[in-house]
Amino acid sequence: MPAVLSPAATSGVLGPAAHPQALASATAGSTEPHLTFSLVVHKTPGCPLGIDVTYSSAATWTRNGVFVARVFEDGIVAEWNAKSEEPRRVRPGDFLFQVNHVHGDPLAVIQEMKVKQTLTIHILRRTASPLVPSAPLPQAHGNNEDDGGGGCGG
Repeated sequence: MPAVLSPAATSGVLGPAAHPQALASATAGSTEPHLTFSLVVHKTPGCPLGIDVTYSSAATWTRNGVFVARVFEDGIVAEWNAKSEEPRRVRPGDFLFQVNHVHGDPLAVIQEMKVKQTLTIHILRRTASPLVPSAPLPQAHGNNEDDGGGGCGG
């Protein structure tokens, strides 16, 4: 069974709003333009979230979430991307600053993605890609206990 994606949640205007403090922390000290959007996904058994994330402590604002290091071709996020239009497709370098009501703690954000079935993921994209480290956090891959095999969707 494919993951259920909510098309109504493609931006902060249409989808659920991020916590004001989470957004303020993610945009702190920046005068450059940025894009924020939200996606709502429902995880299904055997279908990984399909992203690797990484952490950076290079700037104060980057300590409040995690960066997308990789989007795999097979996974719930790839399904979201296939049904979405640019610029609201998740891509490497995007900053996940809140998941559901969790923000401000990168490990708590990762844990939320692992344990909850329904995820509202709030993303910030700065026009100039910032300080993204190259090594993903090992516990963040796939967000599922399976080995990544098998398909999502159908």
